[in-house]
Amino acid sequence: MRSGVKWLGFFLSLLGIGLSFLFLFDNPYSEQAVSNSTQVIVVLMLIVPSAVMAISIWRGLRILMAISLIWLAPYSFYFAIASIPSIWNVVFLILLVQFIAVISLASSM
Repeated sequence: MRSGVKWLGFFLSLLGIGLSFLFLFDNPYSEQAVSNSTQVIVVLMLIVPSAVMAISIWRGLRILMAISLIWLAPYSFYFAIASIPSIWNVVFLILLVQFIAVISLASSM
């Protein structure tokens, strides 16, 4: 994997974790506090796969990268399409760079 793609994928995975925490503590779609069930969904569907992606990019584990990419895709697409334009469209760019990192790693082996 090219060093630039690796570092970009890694740091964008960390950015995805940061954006997920932003959503966890400040729901931009509602004035209500984030419920416990929403917190569980955000952690399991956004934070955990982004963390797994960051670790797998760092270690070069392409199977885990592919699994976390598939795991992260539905909610990333939802956030990208739910409100245009918004800060959440960045989540789609993060997913796109992670996809490029997975392809780059798969083609280098």
